[in-house]
Amino acid sequence: MKQSFFFLLALALSALTILSSCKKDDDDDKNKYQSAVDNATAENMFSDVFKQATDGMIAAQDSAEGSKNCMESMASCATLTISPFDLTTFPKTVTVDFGTVNCMGTDGRYRRGVVTMTTTGWYRDSGTVITVTPQNYYVNENLVQGTKTITNMGHNNAGNLVYALFVDGTVTNSDGTIEWTSTRQHEWIEGEPTVFNPWDDVYLITGTADGVNIQNEEFHVVVNTALRVQVGCRWITAGSLTLTSGNFTMLVNYGDGACDAAATVTINGAVYNITMS
Repeated sequence: MKQSFFFLLALALSALTILSSCKKDDDDDKNKYQSAVDNATAENMFSDVFKQATDGMIAAQDSAEGSKNCMESMASCATLTISPFDLTTFPKTVTVDFGTVNCMGTDGRYRRGVVTMTTTGWYRDSGTVITVTPQNYYVNENLVQGTKTITNMGHNNAGNLVYALFVDGTVTNSDGTIEWTSTRQHEWIEGEPTVFNPWDDVYLITGTADGVNIQNEEFHVVVNTALRVQVGCRWITAGSLTLTSGNFTMLVNYGDGACDAAATVTINGAVYNITMS
């Protein structure tokens, strides 16, 4: 089974941190861009929860089938538990326990705590609903709390597998607490049939997010045109989104499909060319 979908989503959403690169040095502009920075933080943290949950689900199925292929990709400090341990009994509870002290994963992030999934079926099965709950879960000293629901919507009219995702949670660090909710849809448009070739996978992401930043200011994010993400490219290759906070609006455009670090940000009618990290 493929794992590319999971780290790809984390990669795509983490690319939204480029919003913070537009931040100016003076305090007024820093406050103006706080919602962009905090949204990027929340995107990153909950995409991490998603990755751990979905990796855990695939590892659980492989383990129940007697395979350890996906187990080998998990962090050495992570303990996987499946109850009941069989292929047919649902609902099922799957936990990934990173322990009580920080453990560095293969991606360079430090984690501790537990990610628990309750599921009505296996990840690739149409109709499966997975409810993900982090427990004392920290990523690089960010405490992630709340729930994330992943629903396999089956194949759409175009024959592509679609997942609906909903998040309601908070992220707390030394700067304060970010409140965040998100409703997204992920369409697997290329590469699903080629199980052993993750490098041809391409996805489209649509949806919205709402939050309250660490300064208690509300913000809203909407994907205007679907964000295109693909394995083998570290950046979002196409699509656009708008972030609004009070009277402040920022439009981010990721281009037309080229795998490069170029993007544009439009603020008050002025267009800035930026390079994504």
